[in-house]
Amino acid sequence: MQRREFDREFFHHYYARPGTAVISADDVLTRARFVLAYLAHLQVDVRSVLDAGCGTGLWRRALRRINRDIRYTGIDPSEYLCRRYGWEQTGIHEYRGRRLFDLVVCQDVMQYLTVQEVDRGIATLARVCRGALYFDVATRDDLESGLLDATKTDGRIFLRQAAWYRRKLEKQFVNAGGGVFIAPRAKAVILALERADASRRYSRTLRIR
Repeated sequence: MQRREFDREFFHHYYARPGTAVISADDVLTRARFVLAYLAHLQVDVRSVLDAGCGTGLWRRALRRINRDIRYTGIDPSEYLCRRYGWEQTGIHEYRGRRLFDLVVCQDVMQYLTVQEVDRGIATLARVCRGALYFDVATRDDLESGLLDATKTDGRIFLRQAAWYRRKLEKQFVNAGGGVFIAPRAKAVILALERADASRRYSRTLRIR
């Protein structure tokens, strides 16, 4: 598949144009409120966020409305967006930063990456995440169930099964449900029924009430 060009027309079509936009600022605000509230429940303190594939900065906008003290870092492969917003131009599979973040957001990114790039990207997510990962991606399951609107969805993506992503993520994180994955190094308090995976691999590193 030819590499998608993340230019001005792409972001105008999928983020700004009425009728074709696939996400809104209100949607991201709702997600951000949920993620931060859930992490507060799990006793994961969020003071820094890496937005991997930050696009037009909807997460930054949402986080500023919730807590302006959160330190935000955005990276994106789009030359157009990096010129416009000042993001660091890189993809998560190429990111070389060494700083650790309390929350890493990876939303609508992995469907544009090859299998090898996904593997490198998940390894990078695990390397820079000391708290939690919020992970969201279009899957074949969503398309088959009708939850994914095929008329609005970009046709130039890799549609993979949700289980395929879960297997890869659960090698590095604990699946806490709701798209939230906890890093083993996190000092989280997570109950058994709050976990979406059956593994007890990380029971020694997560404090179970």
